[in-house]
Amino acid sequence: MKARAAKIKDVFDTESLLRIPYFQRRYVWKEEDWERFVEDMESTLDCNKQYFLGALILQEEEPNSNEKEITEQYKVIDGQQRLTTLSIYMRVLHMMTSKVSEFDSQYLHNDSLKTPVIRHSIDDKKEYENIMKQDVAREMTGDSKMIKAYNYMLKYFNTKKDKLNLNDLLIEVKRKVTFVCITLDKEDDEQQIFDTINSLGVPLTTGELLKNFLYKSTDEKAYKQNWYPVFDTDEAASFWETDAAKSRQEKSKKNITIERFFHAFVRIKMWDFKDKLSDSQRKSFVKMENTFVTCKSFCNDFGVDKQELANEIIEYAKLFKEHLNDSVLDIRVPQHAGIKRISCLINATKNYTPIPYILYVLKKVNDEAERNKIFGYLEAYLVRRIIAKSKSGDYNGQFAEYLITNNANSYTALVDYISKKGDDQNLSMPKDPDIKLKISANTFDEQKARIIYYLYETKLTKTNEGTFMESYNTCLAEQFMPKSCTAADVNWPKRADKDEEVNRQELINTLGNYFLLRVDDNEKAIKKAHNEGFAKKLSSMIGWCKGVRSSQQLTSMPTGWQEKDINSRNNTFAKIINESIWTV
Repeated sequence: MKARAAKIKDVFDTESLLRIPYFQRRYVWKEEDWERFVEDMESTLDCNKQYFLGALILQEEEPNSNEKEITEQYKVIDGQQRLTTLSIYMRVLHMMTSKVSEFDSQYLHNDSLKTPVIRHSIDDKKEYENIMKQDVAREMTGDSKMIKAYNYMLKYFNTKKDKLNLNDLLIEVKRKVTFVCITLDKEDDEQQIFDTINSLGVPLTTGELLKNFLYKSTDEKAYKQNWYPVFDTDEAASFWETDAAKSRQEKSKKNITIERFFHAFVRIKMWDFKDKLSDSQRKSFVKMENTFVTCKSFCNDFGVDKQELANEIIEYAKLFKEHLNDSVLDIRVPQHAGIKRISCLINATKNYTPIPYILYVLKKVNDEAERNKIFGYLEAYLVRRIIAKSKSGDYNGQFAEYLITNNANSYTALVDYISKKGDDQNLSMPKDPDIKLKISANTFDEQKARIIYYLYETKLTKTNEGTFMESYNTCLAEQFMPKSCTAADVNWPKRADKDEEVNRQELINTLGNYFLLRVDDNEKAIKKAHNEGFAKKLSSMIGWCKGVRSSQQLTSMPTGWQEKDINSRNNTFAKIINESIWTV
């Protein structure tokens, strides 16, 4: 291992190749990173000191004998984001100062194709090479982050060219930008180095860490054929990097799709070794923050072959991506029980706890009819527990350890297991009297009321009938009686009796006061009408419930809507649930 200070000219050399290995993450810098970078480069004009651009970690490799112009080759272990950004910045700056040939002589190899000194892997190679060969300072088209970085730099220099001497800026950047370049020998353990870098704060996902752990340079063919199409194409990355959190306050690692998937996977896989797990391993393996370490343990502690583990991950990932993605909220789910209805319920409520068991069933149960029976029972179980507001208890254990280790891979096995829970309120199936009692006692927000009524509505109508083709996302659940009425209305005056007013406020948030409506282009109007008086609100809601069978009560509404009407609708809905929709 050697460490030295290095200027740009020492790092970029036309006789050298800086190879970004295929297991490295793609280029991920965004506008805030580019903004900070260009400001830092501009600061070199007013500072007499060297500008330190961080440490580069490179590992020596044997050059390809077919590339005669390359005498030295290095694998970039850490620093690819900075090197890539710097080279894009310098390309644009050289074009803006009419010094393209100078750039080419340092940053491009002297071969027939003029290939860049930096050789990117599959994901970014084409875009990067196109940028490096730009001759004219004009905007490029494309959605990749590299092209966006190039366009950002171009716009920046166009706004600065009358305020800054760009030739002076080019000279100062070349003079002052300095790296600490750490060069590893060929024999140094790159896995240990990679893990160490990550532990020092490089924000890598579990997928990126596992890719590096499972695939070595000699496994590139297996990576390209198996892992890459599932996790690393642009389309796949867009899916796996989705954050389920709506607000900034909710954002955390657990909300990112790829982290939820891998956490579910380890909670399935760990029970392959249930007889070998120590108590400390059981406690450690179930924690989301330990997902990567747990996957490593499968290989290091229990002898699972790395490629065998990679292939199993890929199998489950395909199932997850096909069946559990949130695009199901944009389609009309079928009337019959099955994975689409369960996926709609999971994604609408953002209750991802059942995912390990759902994936287990998708992989282990090949008979579709049997799977649909399992998912039908599971739907009834989950909806009834939402209505009864059952305590969660060891819900995580229920959908990972207990059901999986008890081989609940048939309808009969699932029913038998849940039935044995008896009166255990934490894990049991709520019984009919519970539903009848709790439906008038428990309150619901719009989201939960909507998914319950949406699943009910889709049970009433076959998909091919065409009378109700709405998705979850094209519906809303609206309360008929408002919490407070803005208009003077004889139907909903505030109750003089305090207890009666409290009772009414509680009933307003029960299921019986909600009606499912079609949104179309009416969402703003629906929200605007939320606190209107009876007559005006009824007239509006009748128009918005066309074709919604569960809301047809609105079209035959009497002259008022009071507490007794809400209670009556709650009782009717409880009877329907118990006798025909989510029976047990």
